[in-house]
Amino acid sequence: MSILPEKLDQVLGEDIYKREDKSKVTEALYSLEVDVSDTFREFYHYYAGPFWEEFVPFELLDIVDEENNIESYTFISREEHGFPKKYLILSEMSANAVLVLDTVTDKVFTVNFEGGDELLSKGELKETWPSFYEFLKAYFNC
Repeated sequence: MSILPEKLDQVLGEDIYKREDKSKVTEALYSLEVDVSDTFREFYHYYAGPFWEEFVPFELLDIVDEENNIESYTFISREEHGFPKKYLILSEMSANAVLVLDTVTDKVFTVNFEGGDELLSKGELKETWPSFYEFLKAYFNC
């Protein structure tokens, strides 16, 4: 039984979204030094992005493919903004904000850089979605 939203494969059924090399995902997670939820791992093992859906106005990055990806943006956020290792940057910047996954709690946050980043670091920012699974359901409307 899949741990991904039931209708996700209908939304991402095209071959362009099928992951060719699953080992690259494992290597990226090792490089980032994070332990992610089974849902996150399965999503990126099966699907390759980037993704754009109208339901959540952010471009959801792939974990390793393309020049701009979760791995590269996460390393930048650690270096430039001092983000702890537990956070992964999931999206391109949109209206001075990004989507961030807390790999410890599996919560997804919308973080703006006009104070939201500081609230996130202090643990005071309210999550936008309680889990990566719920985020996927909202993002892909499935």
